[in-house]
Amino acid sequence: MTTPPLTSHILSVALDVPLDRAFDYLHHGTTVLVGQRVVVPFAGRRLVGVVMTIQQHSDIPLDKLKSVIQVLDDVVLDKQIQPLLKFCADYYHYPFGQLLISTLPLRLRQIKPAVSRKSFEYHLIKSVPETRIEKRQLVLQRIVDALSQHEILTEHELSALSSSWRKWLQPLIDEGYVEATEVIAVKPSVPASANPPVLNAEQSAAIETVLAARDTFKPWLLYGITGSGKTEVYIQLLAAILADKNAQALVLVPEINLTPQLEARFRSRLSQYPLVTLHSNLSESERLQNWLAAKSGAAKIVIGTRLSVFTPMPNLKLLIIDEEHDGSYKQQDGMRYHARDVAMVRAKQLNIPIVLGSATPSLETWYNATASHHKKQSYGLITLTQRAVTDAALPNIRCIDIAKSPVENGLSPLLIEAIRNRLANQQQSLLFINRRGYAPVLHCAACQWHASCMRCSAKLVVHLSQRRLKCHHCGHEQKIPMQCPSCGNADIKPVGQATQRLSQTLAHLFPDARIARVDRDSMRSKDALTAMLSKVHAGEIDILVGTQMLAKGHDFPNLTLVGVIDTDNALYSPDFRASERLFSQLMQVSGRAGRGKMAGEVLIQTSFPDHDLFHALRAQDYAEFANALLQERIAMQFPPSRFFVLLKAESNDFQQVLQFLTMAANSARQLRQDVLVYDPVRPQMERLKSMERGHVLLQAEKRQSLQQLLSAWVPELRAHRLASKIRWVLDIDPLEF
Repeated sequence: MTTPPLTSHILSVALDVPLDRAFDYLHHGTTVLVGQRVVVPFAGRRLVGVVMTIQQHSDIPLDKLKSVIQVLDDVVLDKQIQPLLKFCADYYHYPFGQLLISTLPLRLRQIKPAVSRKSFEYHLIKSVPETRIEKRQLVLQRIVDALSQHEILTEHELSALSSSWRKWLQPLIDEGYVEATEVIAVKPSVPASANPPVLNAEQSAAIETVLAARDTFKPWLLYGITGSGKTEVYIQLLAAILADKNAQALVLVPEINLTPQLEARFRSRLSQYPLVTLHSNLSESERLQNWLAAKSGAAKIVIGTRLSVFTPMPNLKLLIIDEEHDGSYKQQDGMRYHARDVAMVRAKQLNIPIVLGSATPSLETWYNATASHHKKQSYGLITLTQRAVTDAALPNIRCIDIAKSPVENGLSPLLIEAIRNRLANQQQSLLFINRRGYAPVLHCAACQWHASCMRCSAKLVVHLSQRRLKCHHCGHEQKIPMQCPSCGNADIKPVGQATQRLSQTLAHLFPDARIARVDRDSMRSKDALTAMLSKVHAGEIDILVGTQMLAKGHDFPNLTLVGVIDTDNALYSPDFRASERLFSQLMQVSGRAGRGKMAGEVLIQTSFPDHDLFHALRAQDYAEFANALLQERIAMQFPPSRFFVLLKAESNDFQQVLQFLTMAANSARQLRQDVLVYDPVRPQMERLKSMERGHVLLQAEKRQSLQQLLSAWVPELRAHRLASKIRWVLDIDPLEF
């Protein structure tokens, strides 16, 4: 091996390719830093990579090494975040380079310098003589006076003086009176709200408990009923932690639609701390700008969805996971990580507290927060049992037996009468149905034909206003046929209820009511949901019809009735987590009722009013439900008492899938005896986007057993001749099969 000249370096570069290694490149001349972006040649393409190490030697002969094409001016890999990425790549058995690049804003993955909007502060460096300002130049006079008083002004402060401030300020800069300094752009805070709510004893105790262990790693489950003021606990925890001027905090939320309202509350109560958000509704320029603000330490609070768990924050001192039970924290493509679990690892690595908030904690979290004879309690448990608003009681939950009170067009007489009473009293109602579209099925009564997707094992959903049938899995669309394609019968009808049909029924029953539909179809534009929620708060909506977009986080003081239209399907589900999800969903949507001083009522239409789930729901006793469900899971040897790995495979040819999975199962059985390997089976959705699917499930009592197996097993899978002919992926700790 030849030693390179001292003017040359060998860079080990991580690339966005499905190979579990870094790649060596030659670099001559300019200084390069670890973590910096470079452009390199790879397999006939040019790729953006990140420098991992700088060395003088390589195992590859120098004459075989290619040279770096370009060094970009960005150090994107934070030293603090690198151990977290390494852990995730190892635990989820995913190539480090692909993971690293996927966590960067899109503009940092492109082959060009990343440009975000520049922002400046302006400093007065010498006095402006009075003779420099003419009598009519009032704007200039205001600017000079403000600079003289404050010495430094931001662009936001200058724009408050005049919209034409740039025109008047530029000559002062050119003449040397004022200096412009580039800073990381951070959105200005709003004025602080006047009267923060008075904490009750439970909230005060919760804050004191977490702060008592503020300088060490400790997971806390903040288990509070809906409306118990968990957000207020977050706000006061943040205020205490951020009193250290260098500290930063990260708040994760499950969905984009929860971000604006949480952001507004935090900005009004924590106005002195720069705050940024990170989610997919931002433009690429906004995302890069906010990411850089977090990385520089300029942003003190970051609110974001699951990918934000990888945001570099040099002074991170507190992690909060709101609605920690939510399935949205689980990534379903690329690396199948769970943001809650990754956040737990990050908090442990940094030795800081992490708070998991929920009214219906996941069974995994509940298992860790409650001691039993099976295990020790590993999380701290903080309970909030009272609603934060004085005199606000929990809603009264009742089940309507639809066998005794038959529904017509999806609504029972009892629910219709309850809505009518709310309209008469000028109160708001929310009807929850977790299906968008007009109807879930188009059906022929003559031959029992139903419209199915040609690409998926799923029925097409009727969207009547557009005269289309749509697949909500692959996006396939087609016209609604005039007659049955199977028997020619012209009397084919939509069957079942969905948001559009329910809204139409309500408009017919209550022609004077102001009805709003909230689902993915009606809330497509960027600010549609925010505008809709503003109307609800302003009392401009009487009846809301919505999916799970409305089920959690929203606070409507005048909403006193929640009606749940169709829940029974989840009770039939083969998914072992279905009842846990249903209970959580119903508790969350029930919590929207009676959050002000008026009593709330929840009416659930079901054929099984005596089911144990509804019994626990009426009692609003999550602990009883969760403990019973845990005993079932433990007896069945299912999570959280056992650990699962799912190997998924798909191809146009199912025989290739079956052959690959059979090989994989046989190989796994030979590698370890303490891991139970199930035979290959087809999932409930056998075909998706024209791909035939199958999977193999691995089960073990200890994570370590699975990880040791995977370390030997994954290289075998990658080396198999079918591995390049089919799509396959590992899902560690899967949420569904």
